[in-house]
Amino acid sequence: MKFKKLLATALSLAMVATTLTACGSDDSSSSKAGSEAESGTSGEHVTLQVLTHRTDIIESGLLDELTDEFEKANNCTIEYVGYTDYANDVATRLSTEDYGDVLMIPDSVKLSDLGNFFAPFGSYDEYKELYQCADSKMFDNTVYGLPTALNVAGGILYNKQVFADAGITELPRTPDEFIGCLEAIRDNCEGVIPYYTNYKDASWTITQWQGLVVSASGNPSYEIDLLTEKGDLFDADVNGYYTVYKMLFDIFSDPTLIEADPATTDWEACKPAFGEGKIGCMVLGSWAVGQFQEAAGDNAANVGFMPMPNEIDGKINAQISADYCMGVNKHSDNVELAQKFVKWYVGESGLQVKENVIPALIGADYPEFMDAFNDVNLFVATTAPAELTGVFNTIDKDSEVGTWDGDTANFKIKLAEAAFAGEGEEAFNKIIEEVNSKWAATRDTVLAD
Repeated sequence: MKFKKLLATALSLAMVATTLTACGSDDSSSSKAGSEAESGTSGEHVTLQVLTHRTDIIESGLLDELTDEFEKANNCTIEYVGYTDYANDVATRLSTEDYGDVLMIPDSVKLSDLGNFFAPFGSYDEYKELYQCADSKMFDNTVYGLPTALNVAGGILYNKQVFADAGITELPRTPDEFIGCLEAIRDNCEGVIPYYTNYKDASWTITQWQGLVVSASGNPSYEIDLLTEKGDLFDADVNGYYTVYKMLFDIFSDPTLIEADPATTDWEACKPAFGEGKIGCMVLGSWAVGQFQEAAGDNAANVGFMPMPNEIDGKINAQISADYCMGVNKHSDNVELAQKFVKWYVGESGLQVKENVIPALIGADYPEFMDAFNDVNLFVATTAPAELTGVFNTIDKDSEVGTWDGDTANFKIKLAEAAFAGEGEEAFNKIIEEVNSKWAATRDTVLAD
C-alpha cells in the first residue's frame, strides 16, 4: 500500500528518528548499483524516503498524484517526509547517516562538504548541457544536486488591482520609486497593507530579500568580484547588498507601510488575503507566483511579479538562479534509483508546469508570467573559476555572516528589529559595519590559505 507521510514538526527529532520507516530495503534485499533491486524495475519492491520542505503539496495530494506513474514504472514506493522548519530539522538529521534517500540540499552545507553527504551525479561539463544552473550544488567540477526549479532569484509580488486603485500606472525602476508606490497604496487604498513583512516566519521569509542582491548589482560576476577586488560586502557606492538592505530597512522603519504587528503575521493566510486585495506587495522569488495565483482563485489575474527596481544604465536586471536543489544521500542503499527519481522530479514529473515555475531542464517552456520580463536583462551568475569554487560560501559560513540565513543573530533580523524599533540610520550603519568587519577578516584568512 502506498505510504506518503507528512511529519508534524512538533514531534521531537528523537521521535522522528524512531518512527520513520527505514530508507531503502533491508540487508537481505539491498544490493549494489545496477542490480534488479537497485533499479526498482523488477525484483523486490523498493522504498525511497524523500525529505522535502514542500508540506503544502504533500497535504494537497499533488505529490502523491504526480508520483503514481514513477512508482508503477519502477516498482517502488516514494515516501515523502515534510518539514515546515526544513533547514533546521534536516541539519539535525545530517549529523547521522539517516537522512532519507533523496532530499533537498540545505544551504547550511558548505559546497566543499557536499561529497561528505551526497552521491555525485557526474561532471559539470556533462550536466550543464542538460540543466540550467547545474553548478548550484557543485564542487571540484562535480555536480551533487539538481535544481528542482529556477527562480527569478528575487522579485516583488504585487497586486495589480491594488496598484491600479492607488493610481500607479508604471512599475517602479528605483528603490525610492518603489517606496513611493507603497506610500501611494497607503494614501489611496484604505485597509490595504502596502508591504507585508511575513516577519513571524522570518527565519525563511526574510531571506527572500537576499534573492534581490545579485539582481540589484546587475553584474553576473558580482560575488566573484567581491573576492577578487576585496571590497566591502556592504558598500554604499556599489549596487547589491547595500542597495537591497537599505530598501528593507527604510520600508520596515515606516510603520505606516507595513502590518500593525509583524510578530503575528501568517504565511498561509496571507496568500488568499493578497488575492483579495488586502496586501499590496511582498518580496519573494518567482516560485511563489503559482502558489499565490492558486490561492487567489478568481482573482488570480491580479497576481503580478516585478523585478528588483534598481535601474542601471537605463536597464532593469534580474538574476535567474536555482531553487532548492535535490540530492541523494551517499549512504542510501538505492543510489541509482534515487538519482533516477531526482532526474524525473526535476525534468519529467510535470510539477514545474502545474506550479507555474521556471523549469531547470534546458529547452522546457517558461511560464506565462515571465512575459513581464521581456524587457528585463535576465542573467545567470557567472560560474566561479576553479580556484574560487566554494570560496564565497566558505567565507559566508566561517564568518557567520550567513547571507542566506535567517537565525536570530543574523544581520537581516538585526536590521529588521532596529527598523521596527525606529532606531534610525545610526543603527543601520552600525550593523552593516559589523558585517563588513567579520566578512573582511574571514575573507582575508580564507584567501590566504
